[in-house]
Amino acid sequence: MAGIGAALLAALVAYSVFMRWVVGAPPHWAEELPQLVLVWTALLAGVACTYKRSHLSAGLMPLLVSSPAVRRGITRATDLLLLVMLLLLAKAGWDLAWLTMSQTTTALQLPAGLVYLSVPVCCAGMALAQCDHLLARQPLPQEGDA
Repeated sequence: MAGIGAALLAALVAYSVFMRWVVGAPPHWAEELPQLVLVWTALLAGVACTYKRSHLSAGLMPLLVSSPAVRRGITRATDLLLLVMLLLLAKAGWDLAWLTMSQTTTALQLPAGLVYLSVPVCCAGMALAQCDHLLARQPLPQEGDA
């Protein structure tokens, strides 16, 4: 899904640049539509990254914590904290989306809340991924691991 969004964004920007600099008549949505696609694409990609645990990380925990059992405990605590924060962000995004739904965007005349709606939708998706991580059966530490 994120790849489709990135391809769509590239096509929209290329078309806008062509229309502005070659034809001399930029489309009326030249800034607004790519911005909407960018926000939704980035947040949808965040859902996929959360599910796959592929977010950028420094990778310092294995260097600082040698016990696999302690590392798993820290990971579970981090997953729980992330879940709480994502739910709080989803609630705030929901409130903001509904607050701005009655306003319209300048060029496309779409509800302005559509941009902000990406926050609760994608945070809910990330929260579901965090629930999946928390409920996943963790292997027990081996005798030599502790």
